[in-house]
Amino acid sequence: MKWGVTIVVLAAVLAAGTANAAKPKPPRLQDYCVTKAEKKNAVRFKGSDGATLLGLTLGPRSSRRGVVFAHEGAGGLCNWMPYARRLARLGYRVLAFDLRGFVSSPRTRVRQGRHDLDVVGAVRELRRRGVTRVAVVGGSLGAMAAVAAAPRITPAVDGIIVASPGLAVRDLDAGAAAPSVRVPALFIASTDDGEFPSSTRTIYERTASTDKRLVLVPGTRHGYELVLGADGAPNRALFEEFLAKHLGG
Repeated sequence: MKWGVTIVVLAAVLAAGTANAAKPKPPRLQDYCVTKAEKKNAVRFKGSDGATLLGLTLGPRSSRRGVVFAHEGAGGLCNWMPYARRLARLGYRVLAFDLRGFVSSPRTRVRQGRHDLDVVGAVRELRRRGVTRVAVVGGSLGAMAAVAAAPRITPAVDGIIVASPGLAVRDLDAGAAAPSVRVPALFIASTDDGEFPSSTRTIYERTASTDKRLVLVPGTRHGYELVLGADGAPNRALFEEFLAKHLGG
């Protein structure tokens, strides 16, 4: 009888161990803004060239509408987190992540500046999770990455929102990629934000999409700052109108 009890207990322990082994712990994010609850949804995935990237998902897992957020050159996924949380509450499946070499995502030995390949990988990751309609939202460096990535993504994304992009930095050239962009696109920049209203207009004009819009707003806000706070309400409305139109309400 004792042997029978021992065997049953041992089997239960082994089964529990197997179940735990089948559920690996999420990767550890270093991003300061991520809550303890959100860290449970941390993900590790690959850029289209195999670079390792870390981020997290938000929003209902059943949603088929998704948004990828690409951050600025002076930050990480925390840039977009307040707005990513808002879109998650609105029912979108969101993936915010750190570009290669930023915060939680390690540097690569080659192609360190090819953040467009990171965006391609992020779109693939959302689609792997069941999202069927995807838009990319990028600010500054992330906006450049969104433009450069758009022609590389197959099937094409359903739209891109490009906030305060530059033309080119190192081996990321949004200006050169723009003529190959044919997806719906919303371009936005502040009128007094240095060279960025000019570079935003240039990329807008070069873009081949027949469904595109350029919005220049007063002030100096840059990238993700355009949708922060009470003053950002009109810009949030622009973003959400675009997303609803191209991803479905």
